[in-house]
Amino acid sequence: MSCINKSCFNICLETKVNPNGGAEIFVRCNDECSSHFNVIPFIACVSILVKDDLSFLVDLDSLIKR
Repeated sequence: MSCINKSCFNICLETKVNPNGGAEIFVRCNDECSSHFNVIPFIACVSILVKDDLSFLVDLDSLIKR
């Protein structure tokens, strides 16, 4: 018998552009997202399946912009 658990949580994707070029991306979990233009709020839903042999699978079911 295998077990499956589905879970959804809030994430915030924040981008920062460096003055000398390049960019950084930060992911913040279960935080309130700021309203700054460089922050995008999402709801991420994942499924975790644990099999009889204790191997497991993790799938991203959805990533929805809030």
